[in-house]
Amino acid sequence: MRKWGALRASTVVGIAFVLSAGVWTGGGLERKASAAPAQKQKQGVPLQAADVQQFLDTFMAQPDIRDHLAGAVATVVQGDKVLASEGYGYADVARKIVVDPEKTVFRIASVSKVVTATAVMQLTEQGQLDLNADLNRYLGKVHIPNKTGTPLTMRDLLTNSTGFEYGDTSEMSTNDLEEEFPLKSFVQSHVPTVIREPGKYYRYDNLGFTIQGYAVEQVSGQPFEQYVRDHIYKPLGMTSSEFRLTPRMMERLAVPYNVEGEPIPAYTTIPTVLPAGGMLSTGADMARFMMAHLGGGKLGEAVILKEETAAEMHKPQLAIHPKLPNMAYGFEYSNQQIYNGYNVAEKSGDESGFHSGMWLLPDEKVGVYLNVNKDFDFRTPFFEAFMDRYFPEKTETVPLGKTGQSSDSASVSPSLTAFEGVYSDLRNRMWTTRVRAEDGLLIAADPLGEHKLREIEPLLFQDENGVRAAFALNDDGSVRAFYYDLKSDSWAQKRSEPRIYPDIAADDPYASNIYHLRQLGVIGQEGLDEPFHPKQAVTRGEFVEWFIRWSGIAPSVQKPVFSDIAGSPYKQEIQAAYEFGVIKGSGSGKFEPLKPITRAEAAAVVWNLASAYLHAAPLEARIEGRIAPWAAEGVRYVVAKGLYGLDVTRSEDGAVQYRPNDPMLREEAAALLSKFADRLY
Repeated sequence: MRKWGALRASTVVGIAFVLSAGVWTGGGLERKASAAPAQKQKQGVPLQAADVQQFLDTFMAQPDIRDHLAGAVATVVQGDKVLASEGYGYADVARKIVVDPEKTVFRIASVSKVVTATAVMQLTEQGQLDLNADLNRYLGKVHIPNKTGTPLTMRDLLTNSTGFEYGDTSEMSTNDLEEEFPLKSFVQSHVPTVIREPGKYYRYDNLGFTIQGYAVEQVSGQPFEQYVRDHIYKPLGMTSSEFRLTPRMMERLAVPYNVEGEPIPAYTTIPTVLPAGGMLSTGADMARFMMAHLGGGKLGEAVILKEETAAEMHKPQLAIHPKLPNMAYGFEYSNQQIYNGYNVAEKSGDESGFHSGMWLLPDEKVGVYLNVNKDFDFRTPFFEAFMDRYFPEKTETVPLGKTGQSSDSASVSPSLTAFEGVYSDLRNRMWTTRVRAEDGLLIAADPLGEHKLREIEPLLFQDENGVRAAFALNDDGSVRAFYYDLKSDSWAQKRSEPRIYPDIAADDPYASNIYHLRQLGVIGQEGLDEPFHPKQAVTRGEFVEWFIRWSGIAPSVQKPVFSDIAGSPYKQEIQAAYEFGVIKGSGSGKFEPLKPITRAEAAAVVWNLASAYLHAAPLEARIEGRIAPWAAEGVRYVVAKGLYGLDVTRSEDGAVQYRPNDPMLREEAAALLSKFADRLY
């Protein structure tokens, strides 16, 4: 499952999110892995087993890879032949157990979605599912509320265009390996609401794929994991794959490690069988799965899909622009600038300590799979190096895909000024892109910096590095969404100008921060002109509510862990923050939601997210006065990144006067979150 913070240019549940364009190291994220070969060949090297094996060995032996690696498995197939399947490093560093592609089990995370989609398409072939029918037909007693006039279909789930209010939940995993979290109960307690027209907006959606697995159960009459075992694993000989962490799988599971190389305690997913991201498998089994897809649904005598169904799964089904596709059925298209003009259907996945990638070149019948057991990500430079060696640049042949916009909207482009505005990522609300027109270009400013976008076709743009971006229009020609292939797994929605608070003047030093959050829907209620009360202290409960809205995580439906929040209007957000790990339990078992939050406590919440989900490294800062040990790293992080307003000053000797024990005012909290959004990395 791709986690929060799994921004793809970026791991994000919701900013479910790892920057695949870079490498996680102990010091943080490098924008571009130096491991990737810099020079492109004009002509590809023939794809032969000996050369592919040498390519893998050479790539993995580079110091930037080898010195940070725990373990990895890499597999390359062509047609029905395995060209190379190799393990590197250790499945268990302490015990010196090497990775074996036949035996070592990895969590494949969101690559599981392609397996789930394959099960859905099998039932569609049999006439038991109609991709264009109202989804509620296949959900038994579960009914998904829909606030739009457009039915939600299985096609929308397969293409991450559900229109759900939330696509991620705070409950993702547990260290309790014995407790069972049934799929049916999970779906029944996490029924989403459709708030955007299905099929019109691309937004990465873990919940949508989990619901697909539940629909497979309802339609087939079998538990999801049993259905997959009978209809995919057994026919293909995938004897080391499961959606459940059984004792047999646990014995062979690679130990996951964090960015510092420390082992991560064993965990299982919630629900226990998670169609969106819970599959475990070996490199050898994934080779069989890829060969079946590349073989038109067939491997040897085993047939899991019709040839036309497999082809339909690999081609674009949703695109913001015909030349910038986003989704096939279960497969995605991302970092397309490294495809070198070839058709590539891919899927990546991120879980704690595991990062996977699978790439299919259907026209060439070639598949590539990589998985690592450490929070150290080099998938994009790895595949880029593979493509540059064997499939260098050629004339683009990307097929057309369903655009999710009116049929003629890509033929005429409005003036550049029409694209100006603030865009908020539909999955990771805080990821803000500000677009302005300047000297015949669009300048897109986001947490990774400023990017110059030149229009190359109506609604289609390209930056100075060849990365593409595009816009979607409403039926009236106004701009509604933006997608930039550098960074995200979702479109960004153009935001309306925020309503004005009667007590926040335009020249207020905190106005830009306050209105940034209001424009994103983090603070304030839509349509209300209530005052903001900037000088009031923000309570612990309200700050956490802002933070959860800011992150895009769904409020929790679980029983509150704190004894004093049952009557709080923020109880669901507080519980979600606890499950997400950004607030911790207290010895008293109470949260005290009405108590003003201190500046140190607010900084600790920010640091908990940054360290756990953005893999942020501790920072140093010279701060005046004493800081409690539990808050020290958070305060230093906030001060070093400048996540504050005029409330923070410096003493004559240059030390920052952060005043960690003071209550945080509402305007100060707005500055903290607004600036954190703009300085995530």
